[in-house]
Amino acid sequence: MDLSIVPHNKTQKLLRSDRHMFATSDDHAMLKQVEATHAPDGRQFDVKPLLHIVEDIFQRAAPSVPGFVQQGSTQAQLDLMDDKAYQSGFFDMLDLLSFTINKVSCEISCKCSGGGDAHATTLGIFHTLASYSWDAKVVLAMAAFALNYGEFWVVAQLYPTNPLAKSVALLKQLPEILERADTLKSKFEALSNLIKAMLDVAKCIIEFTELPAQYITPDTPEMVTATAHIPTAVYWTIRSIVACAAQIMGLVGMGHEYIVSTAESWELSSLAHKVNSIHTHLKNQLILCYKIIDEKRHFETYQALIRLIESAHIDSMKVVRALIYAKDDQLPLVILEGSTKRRAKPRCVEEEECAATNNRPGCLSRRANDSTTNVSRISPALNKDRVSI
Repeated sequence: MDLSIVPHNKTQKLLRSDRHMFATSDDHAMLKQVEATHAPDGRQFDVKPLLHIVEDIFQRAAPSVPGFVQQGSTQAQLDLMDDKAYQSGFFDMLDLLSFTINKVSCEISCKCSGGGDAHATTLGIFHTLASYSWDAKVVLAMAAFALNYGEFWVVAQLYPTNPLAKSVALLKQLPEILERADTLKSKFEALSNLIKAMLDVAKCIIEFTELPAQYITPDTPEMVTATAHIPTAVYWTIRSIVACAAQIMGLVGMGHEYIVSTAESWELSSLAHKVNSIHTHLKNQLILCYKIIDEKRHFETYQALIRLIESAHIDSMKVVRALIYAKDDQLPLVILEGSTKRRAKPRCVEEEECAATNNRPGCLSRRANDSTTNVSRISPALNKDRVSI
């Protein structure tokens, strides 16, 4: 689904209740600057496999320092991420995007090493990614950061055993930093928390693009609200990437002179709180969108059953199959019973006989094949007032 921004005059009323999320004048000014850089060329990329690679890098590059515990994935989950990533067409897409990823990676390294303004660096990345959609922007920026982050931790993890990694680590003065890992524990925890928050937002944005357009359109109020906030979500995710990169680059080459600053950890924690709040808001909108989709699907199923029952049949097997899914005898409709929900159960005339034989599905099948059976003998409880659609 296209996540183009709906014009402001259509969203003003819908967004009034959500202003607390992005209420500062700085955010409004920032949003105008970000939207001014957005010039998509119409190309659509399935960046979900790329995000799986990025997530795999973050999980495998978990800081291996004393006293730090990373709540990451199991090996089986990491292997599953590999399988998801290497899908058909992934390498063709990577050929098209690798230059941009490396370009943004170099941009992040250079500007973060020089201690430049974080907002200016973030806008620079937006200019580089101007021609991409919002979901592609956030994933490409995360891939660029994952490249730097992964390279840092590959050297850090291998230098005790690999001669090449040891020489590179010496030039970066990593051994001296990691020998005082106890002082870096709070920084690594803050980094990991922020990275997790960024991944959550990126996944949520991609999930919006995957919503079925036949059930929910961009002008649906819930979608309007969500898409209006996505540019801000992308901005703060990329801004967080810049902050994380600055912290990693700050470790390189500082050696024993590096001093952990409480302000640095506070900045990362503050960004994590903001990004988590954005994720919560987007997730709530996503839940509302799924609710609309489910209601339309239930109504569609209900209408299909009505049409099927009202049409002429040689036998009733089509009706029975529509009422009872082939898989696990699951029924397509849900009826309400008090405060709980239970699935509709087709009832036949000889209900006592079915209960006695404990063979309801077989009983229905035999009746369906019996020439004396007709649809009127099966009451699927399709009272419209009782069906949740």
